[in-house]
Amino acid sequence: MEPTHRAVITGLGLVSPLGIGVKSHWQGLRAGRSPVRRLTLIDTAHCSAKHAAWIEDWQPGRWIPPHRLKRMERFSQFAVVAGKLALEHARLPLSPKTPNPRAGISLGTALGGFAEGEAQHRRFMERGVDGISPSLGVQVFPASAHGHLAIECDITGPATTNTNSCAAGNAALGDALRMIQRGEADVVLAGAAEAPLSPLIYTAFDQIRAMSSWNGEEADRAYRPWHRERSGFVMGEGAAMLVVESLSHAQARGADILAEITGYAITTEGHHMSTPEPSGEALQRAIKLALQDAHITPDEVSSVSAHASGTPANDVNELRQITAVLGEAHARRIPISGTKPFTGHTLGAAGAMEAATMVLAMQHGWVPPTLNLDDPDPAVSGYNLAALTGQEHTLRHVLSISLGFGGIDTALVLSHFPR
Repeated sequence: MEPTHRAVITGLGLVSPLGIGVKSHWQGLRAGRSPVRRLTLIDTAHCSAKHAAWIEDWQPGRWIPPHRLKRMERFSQFAVVAGKLALEHARLPLSPKTPNPRAGISLGTALGGFAEGEAQHRRFMERGVDGISPSLGVQVFPASAHGHLAIECDITGPATTNTNSCAAGNAALGDALRMIQRGEADVVLAGAAEAPLSPLIYTAFDQIRAMSSWNGEEADRAYRPWHRERSGFVMGEGAAMLVVESLSHAQARGADILAEITGYAITTEGHHMSTPEPSGEALQRAIKLALQDAHITPDEVSSVSAHASGTPANDVNELRQITAVLGEAHARRIPISGTKPFTGHTLGAAGAMEAATMVLAMQHGWVPPTLNLDDPDPAVSGYNLAALTGQEHTLRHVLSISLGFGGIDTALVLSHFPR
């Protein structure tokens, strides 16, 4: 069925290791500052990985009342605060005083409340049933955050949570696009949240050798996409929520339109749980379908926000598939950046975090750099990977790629909206 409604972005909410809110996040990007540091929240003596990026001095009580806060674990707190900030940024009052049954939610997360479940299990083993929270049963399931968002903002329209691994953020925005296009909602609060920094989760990713084993003195150099000596990602936490509206709804209320979501696609490789499929057919197909959905040609892509996880296998393979679709000359000419060193790899939240970052990049005409890329892998020679410093560019269409364990490939197209 041909879509009948256009989906525009009118608000951004960020709970980022760079800071809380759009201003802090953007200032961190412009300063070229990585929040990655030696992990002190948990014991890493048994791990090869030693670094992470996290939210310092987290005070959710500034936004969430105490009686609700005690029922939320950390990832839900991130989602609710980011959602409230996004609605505030959009100047869209959704609250129990102004309910809107035409408003929905599309959330993504890889792990949901797993970290809190892990902590509660330790208490259970030490103290028995009296040691666990009476709210545990409604804290740990992945959709708990969208439930809290709905309660806080009295949203009663369509709502969904996907758990598509590290592609969950992109998938959430893609689902929001479809809700708007099909006329199921006028407004969708869309994005993703993750709080994965627990001993078991961190160790599990360390065991599969997915994380950076950097042991140098400069902790902020641990995350190095496309680097000759890259060894994996650095885990991060946070949330990004975007207000997605139908164009007619946004225009009717005089909203400031930041960008438009014009294309989305998701494919599955059916190959391996953590190793990319060598031919790249599924990823190429996702990119092609997203561009077709956006009604643009490959040479109209202005920039690419790559997944760029920093793993030895993924980075070069991803760039190869981007080139196969965009054409070698165009792929080498446009800026292709990897922004995860600014936030850590926030797993399920990564796609939403990067989409919000690229909306800001379009607004300011500036592509964020790929940090720490002072010695690129020879296989990426000749590409403009925005190494070390940001670049001034007019961005009309940005392709944002997120990939997930299990061979989940997503591609999202964000387009400039003329003012």
